[in-house]
Amino acid sequence: MPPDANLASRMDESLKAFWGAYALADDSQTEELPGALFLCTPIPLYLFNTVILTGQDRTAIDAAFKKAADWIANQGRPVLWRVSTTAASEDVRSLLEQLGLEPHGRDPAMLADLSSISPMPQIEGFSIQTVRGGAERYDWAWLTCNAFELDADVCEAMSNCEAGIPESLHIDQPRYIGCLDGKAIAVSSLVMAAGLAGVYAVATLPEVRTRGIGTAMTLHAMAEGKRRGAKSAVLQATEMGKSVYEKIGFSTIFDYELYLQS
Repeated sequence: MPPDANLASRMDESLKAFWGAYALADDSQTEELPGALFLCTPIPLYLFNTVILTGQDRTAIDAAFKKAADWIANQGRPVLWRVSTTAASEDVRSLLEQLGLEPHGRDPAMLADLSSISPMPQIEGFSIQTVRGGAERYDWAWLTCNAFELDADVCEAMSNCEAGIPESLHIDQPRYIGCLDGKAIAVSSLVMAAGLAGVYAVATLPEVRTRGIGTAMTLHAMAEGKRRGAKSAVLQATEMGKSVYEKIGFSTIFDYELYLQS
């Protein structure tokens, strides 16, 4: 059964809020089209250069494709299309492939009820702190990139963008750092948008994985979202991470279909 259209729309708004924050940086481009949000940033990684497609308007799709093509020509970076369930159809898939976009997998869009949150795993020497101010957000982004094992040029660009996110957005987009015996080793982020608690950028350094730390970082963001009034948490999982999130109460509502324009 397809998801409730209102819920899917709210999940889309959460997605837009997280990625859209980076498109507020200098040298970024952003444009809202009917059912298509174009977001491109100075970060040289396709995840941060995206079209979030939520509608089936042909004119908007063509306009987004042209903007992405211009960006690719000028910057030499591919653009990732995230196609919501509200836009997905055989006609849209056919059109995107006719335009030369290549299927690039799927990201499960997952939802959890916050009325009952799994208990936090007990990890000796582990604590979580909230990031404060631009300088700490710069460090958070650098740690995030290291946890995801990204290249140094991506780390530098993402950290600069993160530090430049307007202070007014910090209230609704707090970042968290997990520390083990005083060393920063994990990250997560909460995005409060459309009445949902969006959980993003959950990652741990390779040497401390499989110890429940990523679960703890996720649960911390969920608990804070509940404290702020959200009744549901949302996230987009990789296939590898999907089973981990299912264990703490998330279930897949739909998949974002991914296409790469290069």
